[in-house]
Amino acid sequence: MNHAILDPHLHGLLNWIDQSRPNRLAIIMDPHTERHCLPIVSSLLPPHTDFLCLSQSGEDIKRIEHAHALWSSLDEAGFDRHGALVGLGGGTVTDLTGFVASTYLRGLDFWLIPTTLLGMVDAATGGKTGINLGGAKNRIGTFAQPSGVSLCPAFLDTLPDRHILSGMAEHIKHLLIALDPLAALDRIEDLPVGAAPLNGDSFSDLILESVNIKADIVAQDMNESMGIRKQLNLGHTAGHAFESWALAEGHDLLHGEAVAWGLQVELAISAHRAGLNSDAGRLFVTLYEAIHRAFPTPVEAPAAEALWTWAQMDKKNEGDRVQMVLLSENGTPEVDQLVTFDEFKTACTAASSAGTDHV
Repeated sequence: MNHAILDPHLHGLLNWIDQSRPNRLAIIMDPHTERHCLPIVSSLLPPHTDFLCLSQSGEDIKRIEHAHALWSSLDEAGFDRHGALVGLGGGTVTDLTGFVASTYLRGLDFWLIPTTLLGMVDAATGGKTGINLGGAKNRIGTFAQPSGVSLCPAFLDTLPDRHILSGMAEHIKHLLIALDPLAALDRIEDLPVGAAPLNGDSFSDLILESVNIKADIVAQDMNESMGIRKQLNLGHTAGHAFESWALAEGHDLLHGEAVAWGLQVELAISAHRAGLNSDAGRLFVTLYEAIHRAFPTPVEAPAAEALWTWAQMDKKNEGDRVQMVLLSENGTPEVDQLVTFDEFKTACTAASSAGTDHV
């Protein structure tokens, strides 16, 4: 079921509040959304609203300490099971809001208002919540669907281009899953990457396409028990390893930037398995080179050995055997594919050197 709606004036949010009539409401946000987005939302909210602003922004907020602080704030405010939460922010805020809502008193209703492109095309839909543990991405989490998701593209006007690109990476992942590789390549080359800044409303069709692709997959396998939903992890085993390493080392790397690099790695492995001289292999190489050109990585990836340690901690593995989503020769995503360190090392070199002879 698709809980996300294009909601530029937040009518969906207001209808939900009017119909569900929570006895208390709390808005969870970070300093950026408090400054840029809350003024648009606050005047629409009922008087019994609490405003809970996290002390940090970005991936650092997805920690148990922040969840504990929010649980305590809800306790102090007297929330019971008739209260509700609204997450206003990017993917980290919506992930944390969903986790807190699904665990406090065994579950509160919640609504999400993603304010980044990444949040709109991916993080706020699908019903996964999560926080990190020991630097490993989304190690603790729940499956919990929000009552709804308001997609308000005007919030994108508050973002720098780098965050728009980060969201584009998740959109490309959806295209690679839903389309044949040649059609995906055409779409990637037509994306407004590197163009002049665009008005947020111009992204409406792109957002809805991604949301519908993801919603269709999630509807078939909500709890990832049949393997279908695992397709959405394309690019994420390698990408999360890079992102976790960067977080541990204190480097500034956005989730979508890590996913774009992870897509290149997993396309490179797919190319080698198909055969670099085969039609599929050449197409996969062209795909990861196109992604490499469109998504410059602001942090240089470390040696494969350092990333492999993080990849072995990925929650999708069996034991310490690393599993990835790879594309078959006909371009369909194949889940739970065991990958060796040698394959990973070769692919990391290819992803870091796309456009050269290091394939």
